[in-house]
Amino acid sequence: MADDENTPYDGPETDKAIDAIAEQDSDALLAEQDNVSSLPPASKRRWWRRAWFHWLLALLILGGLGAAAGVPASRYWLLNHAGVRSSVAVTLVDRITLDPLQGVTVTVADQTARSGNDGHALVRNLRMGPATLTISRPGFATVRQPITVGWGSNPVGTTQLKAIGVQYTVLLTDYYSGKPIGGAQVESADSATRSNAKGLAVITVPNNEATPQLDVTIGRDGYRTEATTVDASTTKPLPVALVTSRKEVYVSKQSGTYDLYTSDADGRNQQVILPGTGLENADIGLAVSPDGSQAALVSTRDKLFTTDGYPLSALTLVDLSTGSSTVITHADHIQLIDWIGTRLVFEQTESAAAKSHSIISYDYAATSRFQLAAAAKFNAVVSARGALYYAIAPAADDASVHPYLYRIDPDGGNQQTVLEKEVWTAYRTAYDTISLQTSDAWYTHTISTKRNVIAGAPSQFATKMFTEQPNGGHSLWVDTRGNTGVLTLHDNTRNKDSDLQAVPGLARPVRWLTDDIAIYRVVSGNDVADYAIGTTGGRQPHRIATVTNTFGFSTGQ
Repeated sequence: MADDENTPYDGPETDKAIDAIAEQDSDALLAEQDNVSSLPPASKRRWWRRAWFHWLLALLILGGLGAAAGVPASRYWLLNHAGVRSSVAVTLVDRITLDPLQGVTVTVADQTARSGNDGHALVRNLRMGPATLTISRPGFATVRQPITVGWGSNPVGTTQLKAIGVQYTVLLTDYYSGKPIGGAQVESADSATRSNAKGLAVITVPNNEATPQLDVTIGRDGYRTEATTVDASTTKPLPVALVTSRKEVYVSKQSGTYDLYTSDADGRNQQVILPGTGLENADIGLAVSPDGSQAALVSTRDKLFTTDGYPLSALTLVDLSTGSSTVITHADHIQLIDWIGTRLVFEQTESAAAKSHSIISYDYAATSRFQLAAAAKFNAVVSARGALYYAIAPAADDASVHPYLYRIDPDGGNQQTVLEKEVWTAYRTAYDTISLQTSDAWYTHTISTKRNVIAGAPSQFATKMFTEQPNGGHSLWVDTRGNTGVLTLHDNTRNKDSDLQAVPGLARPVRWLTDDIAIYRVVSGNDVADYAIGTTGGRQPHRIATVTNTFGFSTGQ
């Protein structure tokens, strides 16, 4: 390797070496000056004792030292002696696939490093000068080459290793979209590799360790770890579909009680995460947070009753990673309105209270509760585009109550009056519009512009429930066409809809499992089941499980 003269050599070791050289040269000059000052007058000295000769000699010595420092071997000796150390960088790839190789051992002199996931290895703490670079990995031919370690990082560049062992190949794709999955770790015993952007992963083992079939483990962030067996006799890669690690959550009465279950998105690994108590009636609400970490369950699971003897509803928050549960509140009636970020918004009714209806925002991340509004009655409650809209009914015994339509953020901020009229009903008729009925007219409220205009009655007296994608780019809603429900994907930016799936009995979107997977529910006679479908590709639905039909979010009217 050529010595790089343009490499910056700043550093404490280099400074120390240069200072030492300068100090030695300065001491020599000072000593020479002292000798000159102690000699007899110039007229009595011989020519080789004259001052001009000594200055010339000093210049020649300095020139010789500089020339020596300019010679690599001399320069390396000086800097090595001063404790200065260097490094060598190299990137390793498979000669055939050109994919990075991890776990490759790189040795220079007595220092060793191993390549990471990107195939890059950096050998540090090296003395400068000639050395041998050795590159080795089981199943690949060893590479040895002479190099010269100079100042700086000494990039060797990319080295291609030749496979001499047995290679096993897998092709990794997403279970729902069918798209290739790159960056997945594929391991077997002491061998490991990662899949490339096309989803291909080639794992190489030495000939003496090769078997007709190789057991491998495949893992990637966001996906379930898979164990499979790869056949070495076939030239075709083994296809492996990876399933998201996000869990499906549902209620089922298969044990005799209304239990809360989780399962993988392909229906495997079904598990009861919160057993039913046997006190629940069929009026059950269930919703999962956008990040998939929490489940909100509304049921009569606790042995608590109203003064009239009716069972109280409990709002229970379940941590899906630990299975721990917390009762948030009890009330005569609890209705889930929306998840907005980490905040669960719900309406609760307590008949004994003066303001018996209240809208509550509960932040599970901060374990804090905030009352957004309270009234004797709400004519309507609608969640839209990250805000809550609620219409207060007039109170005959309280003149201070203004029966208007209001808007508020889920944290209690940015409260506004939307329409200074009593709103009887409110329907979200499109992603950006809400239809409002008053005593004298219908209005259309545009959410983005906050404008109200008088308009005709909507074509359907129902609210479209838009389920927001976690990243905010799209929404899901169900369009009913005859007896068929159509799962519809709405592009929030372009304000355009596209059909994902049309199924008789398709009731509603349950939620987004990930940014690319939607779960919807089909009710057909006595069969109620949840399905998942990829929204970006493939679009082949998969049945997850038979479930009990629960209620999700709804408008408070």
